[in-house]
Amino acid sequence: MNKSKLVSNTQIYLDCRKLLDEILDITPNFPRAYKFSVGSKMHDIGVNLISEISAAYINRDKQTRIQHLVNFQSQFEVLKTLLRIAGERKWILGRSKHANIIELTDAIGKQSTAWKNSLLKVISMDSE
Repeated sequence: MNKSKLVSNTQIYLDCRKLLDEILDITPNFPRAYKFSVGSKMHDIGVNLISEISAAYINRDKQTRIQHLVNFQSQFEVLKTLLRIAGERKWILGRSKHANIIELTDAIGKQSTAWKNSLLKVISMDSE
């Protein structure tokens, strides 16, 4: 049976979803002064990451896919910085929780870079 692959079955999507779940779990423990500013920003970026991955996966045009992955990586860097700040300020309760988040962000970063590089390679081969 020929079943088309869904974006929701890809590892990067599943990892981004897991990361969003982690963010939703940690932000209620943020200090009140930052819960709505930093916490809300982290929620928004987490949702946007899933949106960019979906757009990159669904689109047929390789240049458009690369642009979505560039957008993804740009937002992802901001999220990693916010997570680093939250960790340094001890807003993330539990060492294992913070370690899990770091592992997830490392895996997601590697996957997005590999995906973008493979598309860039295909484009450069097509133009030769």
